[in-house]
Amino acid sequence: MVADAPIAKFVNAIPNPARYKKRNGATLDMLCEAAYKGDVQTVETLLSTGDEDHIFNGDINLHFTDRNALHMAAMAGQEKCVELLLKANADPHVRTSVKEGTDASQGRLARDMASKFNHTKIVKILAEAEKKSPPGWYQADGIGNNRKLYSEPTAKPAPTPAPPAAPQVAKPAAKPPLPVALLFPGQGSQYVNMMKECKTIPEVKDMLEKSKAILGYDILELCLSGPEEKLAETRYCQPAMFIGGLAGVAKLRKEKPDAADRPKCMARLSLGEYTALCAAGVLNFEDGLRLVKLRGEAMQEAAQVGKQAMLSVVGLERGVMDQLCADAAKKEGSSGVCKVANALFPKGFSCAGTEVAVNTLKEMSEKKGALQAKLLKTSGGFHTSLMAPAQEKLKKALEEALPNMKTPQCEVYMNVTGAKLPAGSDPKVIVDLLNKQLVSPVLWSPLIEAMIKDGVKEFYECGPQKQIKAMMKRTSNDAWKSTTSMEV
Repeated sequence: MVADAPIAKFVNAIPNPARYKKRNGATLDMLCEAAYKGDVQTVETLLSTGDEDHIFNGDINLHFTDRNALHMAAMAGQEKCVELLLKANADPHVRTSVKEGTDASQGRLARDMASKFNHTKIVKILAEAEKKSPPGWYQADGIGNNRKLYSEPTAKPAPTPAPPAAPQVAKPAAKPPLPVALLFPGQGSQYVNMMKECKTIPEVKDMLEKSKAILGYDILELCLSGPEEKLAETRYCQPAMFIGGLAGVAKLRKEKPDAADRPKCMARLSLGEYTALCAAGVLNFEDGLRLVKLRGEAMQEAAQVGKQAMLSVVGLERGVMDQLCADAAKKEGSSGVCKVANALFPKGFSCAGTEVAVNTLKEMSEKKGALQAKLLKTSGGFHTSLMAPAQEKLKKALEEALPNMKTPQCEVYMNVTGAKLPAGSDPKVIVDLLNKQLVSPVLWSPLIEAMIKDGVKEFYECGPQKQIKAMMKRTSNDAWKSTTSMEV
């Protein structure tokens, strides 16, 4: 029998005269997301400085998914967010919730999660916090575990000794990851005759065979024979690029098995996000292809609502582009949409929206001194609010696939944040970011810069052509020299 812990109501320890004045829209998911991303300004607003509309009046110890804000900040290495949460009275003794029937003590502390991802300074901060605040001060219903979570068990009788086990042969320790990144291109790199040279690789041959039942057509025949116009259609292009990226990994595995099997991290450009997550072990091939198929079909359908366009602009700063996009949308009127869709390299962007607004942006960019302002062949306002109808369909499919998803086996840099998710991250966080990606800009350039800063020395572009390597030269000449394209 375990004694109940004392019950105490959570009260934010940071004084603020606006607190509890009204019910507002500051929610637990907003706090957890900001803590995970390291968005210190938002966390400060929610916990400390916000007015009555923006202060978080809830209990920061409550779980969002199976963990709370302190767990998320700790696992992501967000030191300042951890400190802010502790200052607000976050309880470091709260554990992650566990499955029904599992002993609550099996849940992990925030310190455990920081330790798992080698955030040593945060481990020390949390260890000190645990000493200062006694176990059991905090208790509330609905946090995922019952009151037994925080109290000490009474003595139990010694278990009956088990019979001696047969001697075990020690397994060799897993080799550490190499400073290698696998990169996957997105829509636009496809070409007729792709996968001709790698179609006989056993892994690729198996994927192509499995894809027939899922897609309802022969993707290899389309890749080899075209026509080009059909292969470029979003609903066909996205499955082709998904398989093409994985074929690039199979090719890399033949030539450099260590690089393919022991990468430090992976990243992807838009659609390539799904390829990377499959390669990182989050999705199996079949589930990944089903999601990509639905995504491509939904995006093509959304792109056919009204006239939409995309524009490539080179030579202007991001702040200038954001203002020009806003001006172009305003000039069209209430129906105008124009946003930066992809931050590809320093002063290099693709912008998307309604056709009239995008054409206006082209004129404005040229007058502002852009080195290039070129309309793209794609017809969709991708990564803008115009994809909201597709987002609704994708969200449902992602939620259905979630139970089969695994934690990533290596770091994965996400398009929406431009930052990494550590190995072992919760797939629920990945699902949320994938859903947002459809209507949010792809932060490719910040993502690559973060990889370089994090110590990646070699880059392998896996998939058709050399789109990513060409962009890499504009981001870092040294990284460009260290980038190898595994073309398929």
